[in-house]
Parts: sequence; C-alpha cells; structure tokens
Amino acid sequence: MAFLSDLDLLSWAATVAAVTLSSCVAFLVLRDWKNGWAVSFEGPAPLTVLFGLLCLVGAAKSYSPDQNAPRKQVEGVARFVHEVSGKGGHTVFICATSCQLTGGYALALQDEATNYVEIGSRYTFTYLEHPNGNAFTGVSLRVIQVADADSGRVLYALDLTNHPYRIAIYVLDSLILFCPFVLALKLAQKQDRLHRLAKGPRDSEDENPSDEASEEKSPDLGPISLHLESKDAN
Repeated sequence: MAFLSDLDLLSWAATVAAVTLSSCVAFLVLRDWKNGWAVSFEGPAPLTVLFGLLCLVGAAKSYSPDQNAPRKQVEGVARFVHEVSGKGGHTVFICATSCQLTGGYALALQDEATNYVEIGSRYTFTYLEHPNGNAFTGVSLRVIQVADADSGRVLYALDLTNHPYRIAIYVLDSLILFCPFVLALKLAQKQDRLHRLAKGPRDSEDENPSDEASEEKSPDLGPISLHLESKDAN
C-alpha cells in the first residue's frame, strides 16, 4: 500500500480538517438557501481560504527538487567557521577538518542539523554537490545527512524524497475547501434570479396603471386655432 505508507500524520489531519470545514460551510450555505435567507459566504471565507493555502503549501513542501541532485561525502572533525541567524532560519557554517576537502566551500548546517553536531567531534557529512547561498551568508554546501564517523550511525537526515501521494492529497484537500465557494456562488445566483422573476410581474402591473392614469389626465386638445384673420377680409 504505497499510498498509505507515503502519507504522514499531518496529511491525514489536514484531510480530516478540510472535509470537516467544507461540510460545515456547505451545511450553513444550504441552511440559508432553504430558509430563504440571503446566501452569504463572508463569515467562514477567510478561514477556509487560509486553510486552503496551507494545504497548497503542504503540497509544495512534499515536492523536493533536490531528490536526484548529486551529492558527496566528507569525513573530518567539525571546525566552526561562522554562524548566521535571521528570518530565513539558523545556520552554522563549519568545515570538516579543512575546507580544502570540499573545494574551499564551508558546510552549512541549517536549523535542526545544528543540534546533532558538536564542534571538535568527528563526523561523516553528506552534502549537496552544487553550492548555494548569497553575498550576505556566503556560498556554501548544504549538509543533508550527518553520521557518526566510527559507527556509521545516522544522527540527522534531511528528507529530500518526493511524496507524490502527499502532494495529491493536499491538492485534493484544497479542491474540497473550494467546493463550498462554488456552491454558495451558484445558489446566490439562483436566488438572485428567482428574486428578479418574482419582482418582475409586480413592477409591470405597477407601471401599467400609471400609464393609463397619465393618459386620462392629459386632455385631447384637438386642432389648435390661432384665430388670426386677414386684414384684407375687413
């Protein structure tokens, strides 16, 4: 069962929440329609949109462009280079004994990876072969796995595997959350159309008597004579 094994607890929780939220919103929309109230989607709309966007973020995170990226290993003692903290996260830059072992590039231990490395201890680092970075943090090699150099026990491993079933379930959750919007829009359009049809005949009846009354009030003046006589006639 590849589908079930690929899903994690977060994807299951997102699916349950999406189904529950969309069902509640659809129930409220149908209730308003049945009772003849104006169909509105203002209340739960922000929460539904926000959760739908979060599901799309989950789908994006389940895709890894670096799954098949080339990688290398280097073994050595962790030597501190410098540290950067900011909105992008926390990164410690180190060298495995000497940065010359990695072509002069420092190794980047990002966020959680820093918890598994003790400066001065020996490790085996697996890193992405293609350097990345910028002028502020420096160009470095991203560490994706840290293992004990003596026993080979993996201490930290970054998941770079694509999860197609997680992507599919998150996209499906977004579509489920989008369905109440479509339902509310269709019912609102139908409600407006029925309202105009019910209002139309009364408007035409109101217009006809006024037209007849205006015709009765306006007298028939007939031909207009100016009573002008020629002076020659006198």
